[in-house]
Amino acid sequence: GVALRPTISIADELPPIDLKAMVPTAFDSWREDVNVSAQIIDPQQKQMLDKIYDKTLSRTYVNGQGYRIMLSIAYGKNQSGALQLHKPETCYPAQGFSLLSTQAGTLELLGRPIAAFRLATSLGQRFEPITYWTVVGDHITSSMMDKRLAEVRYTMRGRIPDGMLVRISSIDKSTDNAYLMQSQFASEMIKAISPEYRKRFAGDPKSD
Repeated sequence: GVALRPTISIADELPPIDLKAMVPTAFDSWREDVNVSAQIIDPQQKQMLDKIYDKTLSRTYVNGQGYRIMLSIAYGKNQSGALQLHKPETCYPAQGFSLLSTQAGTLELLGRPIAAFRLATSLGQRFEPITYWTVVGDHITSSMMDKRLAEVRYTMRGRIPDGMLVRISSIDKSTDNAYLMQSQFASEMIKAISPEYRKRFAGDPKSD
C-alpha cells in the first residue's frame, strides 16, 4: 500500500493556477460588475474552505440586458484523501438555503458536451438556480463513482490529482431561463480563456 501511494502532484508539473488572471473580467457580452459584491462564500465557512482549496475566485458578471451571473471557482491541488471538492448540495443548505431540486445534465463547451449538475435553491424570496461541474485532473466527472475512478487512475500512475469546481448561479424565479443563461455564459467564458489553460477548466476530450 505504501509503495502504491502517489507522491507526485500533477499540479506541480503544470503552470501554477492563477484564477484571477486566467478568467477574463470581460468577454463576449459579459462584463464584471464591480459595483456588486458576490458574497458567495459564507464567512463562517471560510476557515474550513481555506483548508480544502488553494485558490478561489468569486465574481459577478452582467450583460447588456442587465442579467447578472455569479461565478465561483474553487481549486485544490490535492484531491485525495480528506481533501475533496465541497459541492453546492452541501454548502448551500449549510448557509440556510432550501434545496428544491437536483438534476444531472450536460453543457456544451468547446463543441463537446460535458457532464454538469443543476440545482434549484431558495432562501426566503431569493430563488437561485445553480449550474456546476467538477474537474479532477483533466477529467470532467459525471458522478461520485466517476470521480473516484478518476482518482484511482491517477493513483495507479503515481500521481496526485488536482481538482476544480466551477459554479455559476443567478437570481431568477424561472429555472429554465436561468439554466439557459448560465449555459450561454459558461460556453462564452471557456472560449475566452487562453487555449493553454482551457483543459484545467473544461477537461481534456481525450480523457472522456
